[in-house]
Amino acid sequence: MKAKPEILAFLCNWCSYAGADLAGTSRISYPTNVRSVRVMCSGRVEPSFILNAFMNGIDGVLVSGCHPGDCHYISGNLKAEKNVKNTK
Repeated sequence: MKAKPEILAFLCNWCSYAGADLAGTSRISYPTNVRSVRVMCSGRVEPSFILNAFMNGIDGVLVSGCHPGDCHYISGNLKAEKNVKNTK
């Protein structure tokens, strides 16, 4: 059994990734078991990306985008929410 679950985080370039990047440049530590993947928009994370991660041994997937109403691409965050719900 793994000591810590391996997490793959798909982070929106405009919101979520900027926060993770700021944490890194500010030398704020965050879990080493989380791997970040920058995507231009969380709405571009296809269900196949999520399923492929699980099929390759990832224990959990995080898809993080802009706050509702603040999406750089207008409705990408809503598409991401729909994709994640449909994938479950």
